[in-house]
Amino acid sequence: MKGRSKSKSKSSILFVLCVVVIMSLAFVGFNGFEIAGWEVKSFNNAITKGLDLQGGVSVLMEIQEDNVSSDVLERTKQLLELRVNSIGVAETVVTVEGDNRIRIDIPGEYDSNEIVENLSKTGNLEFRDSDGNVLLTGKDVKEATAVLDSTSSPVVSLEFNDDGKEKFAEVTANNIGKAISIYMDDELVSSPVVQSAITDGKAVINGMSSMDEATKLAGVISSGALPVEVKAASISNVGAQLGAEALPNAIKAGVIGVGIIFLFMIVYYRIPGLFASIALTLYITLVLLVFTEMKVALTLPGIAALLLTIGMAVDANILIFERIKEELTRGISVKSAIKAGFENAMASIVDSNSTTFIAALILYFIGSGSVKGFAVTLMIGIVLSLFTALIITKLLVNLAVDMGLLKKIWQFGTKKERKVLKIVQKTKIWFAISLICILIGVGFTVTRGLNLGIDFQGGTKVVVELGEGFNKEEVDEVVKALVPDAVTNEVEDTQYEIKAKDLDNDKVSEVFKALQDKYNLEDDALLSQDQIGASVGKDLTKNSIIALVVACLAMLLYIAVRFKMDYGIAAIVALVHDVLITVSVFAIFDIPVNTPFIAAILTIVGYSINDTIVIFDRIRENAKSMRRASDTEIANKSLTQTMARSINTTLTTLITIAAVNIFVPTVREFSFPLIIGIAAGAYSSIFIAAPTWVVLRKREAKKAEGKVN
Repeated sequence: MKGRSKSKSKSSILFVLCVVVIMSLAFVGFNGFEIAGWEVKSFNNAITKGLDLQGGVSVLMEIQEDNVSSDVLERTKQLLELRVNSIGVAETVVTVEGDNRIRIDIPGEYDSNEIVENLSKTGNLEFRDSDGNVLLTGKDVKEATAVLDSTSSPVVSLEFNDDGKEKFAEVTANNIGKAISIYMDDELVSSPVVQSAITDGKAVINGMSSMDEATKLAGVISSGALPVEVKAASISNVGAQLGAEALPNAIKAGVIGVGIIFLFMIVYYRIPGLFASIALTLYITLVLLVFTEMKVALTLPGIAALLLTIGMAVDANILIFERIKEELTRGISVKSAIKAGFENAMASIVDSNSTTFIAALILYFIGSGSVKGFAVTLMIGIVLSLFTALIITKLLVNLAVDMGLLKKIWQFGTKKERKVLKIVQKTKIWFAISLICILIGVGFTVTRGLNLGIDFQGGTKVVVELGEGFNKEEVDEVVKALVPDAVTNEVEDTQYEIKAKDLDNDKVSEVFKALQDKYNLEDDALLSQDQIGASVGKDLTKNSIIALVVACLAMLLYIAVRFKMDYGIAAIVALVHDVLITVSVFAIFDIPVNTPFIAAILTIVGYSINDTIVIFDRIRENAKSMRRASDTEIANKSLTQTMARSINTTLTTLITIAAVNIFVPTVREFSFPLIIGIAAGAYSSIFIAAPTWVVLRKREAKKAEGKVN
């Protein structure tokens, strides 16, 4: 008795300690902590935020030459980085995308026109004589600085290097009384007359209209001439107001979504559900901690992907609890049921997460931009969800058993064993439902085509905050007088959206100025501006299709090795079904398709395979113990056993994504197709994948029978 009491006390202390540590980590992470001058920043202050959460300009520069070497690409990146940093912009992020593009993210800056102009300059500085002969170039300049001259006028002060100093002394001596013209990218900047030979290696470029102009020119000269010509392939401008509203809305969506999941887990799984919620709290804390340490930029789509991984973390717990409940219905003890539940769920958890991890890994190496971000988030989430479910949840549940806190069957929400559902017998109905939806979608796609957004066709989208009660027809008159081909929409009751194919930065400024004058708008009323070249969408589509095909092949190979080829083929059929259903919904309802849609499709592929693998794992398990049963009977029993898990996992995942869709309108182009795809994935895992496996097995049996005969 004493030994048992001592063990119970030890388990109680360890349990309380675990809960206190988890809650303390979460509290410090979300609120920060400071003692004796030593500060731990909260996640809100420590995590790097993307432009859509803080506002700023993102410019994708494209090199206008083919077959650019990696050295030239890296040199161009370095020069553009120097050019941006030279004008005093902090926290600029410059990254290479693909083989010929460089993305520059500049938080806190909102004048994309000036930034693009500054970045697009080749930076070719030349000093020419009156006959047009080139005397010196930017390579002869050591340093360029913006200063005020003796008359307080802004100028650019130049200091030549040793070679440049000798050249400049010689050319000034030979051109006394003559003008030496200074050109930047073949554009005349100034043309001073030489009064005497200049031997100190210094010169001045005057004619600057402001100190800001002088600073930018000095920055371009100092960074040096670009080795290749670059042009803006896309421009995204997120206004300060939209950035300021985005994060609170995303946090609200996260809190509501996660809160509902916790409530669901506790109500449905009772005491174990409470422990799972504690483990999920640690999971969320660890994910955000990893984001902080890895300097991962958190964006709105990234938050949506993060909430998706929470659904995956819940899935592992649901799998375990459902297996425990199955064991309890057989009449074994609670402790034995828990042990068996964790052991039996292990294979399904590892297999389902492995296939998703493979997909995420391929998306990371083949994808670009935001697709890489989704892949990183998925991989981090998978690893940490396995840790919290298989280690932390298991520890808490076992400690609760040792404490005597978990000893009754009702504490698990256990119900009577379910009657076996006859799902496979109605295969023709399930196939017909999907086929009808897909054929209708294909019909709309062929006859009307997908409603491709500006991401694929090229163009500009501008969103302006006009406030409640504005008259759209009246605003249209102002806008279409300047941009006749503009397509306009009213968004969120207070916002006015403009889309046009030929709408450059200058025209956007002109349109916004006209709206400002008419409606007395502040500068931050320009919520966002997205200008995209069609080549960006084409390349993303091409890379995404390659990633999709390679991911499917890799998952097919894994399933074929871990299971059999017929399982793999059935899984891929279900994946194709999910993609086609999602595309069909967008085609039927003429919903605009932009690059977030492509990212969502790739995410659906990585996620929906999860459910299918769990069902196949149960089919494989039952096939060993039901050797005399038909494939139909095995599939039906397996589907019945996994039905609660499939429904619960889908619900918890949809809750988080739906919360984002409701509270964060700016990511609906990503979250809405996710909702469609996840729902389609749940349907296909039950009604398409398993019946397809049965069909394939029957065909194999007929072939084998034919060979025997």
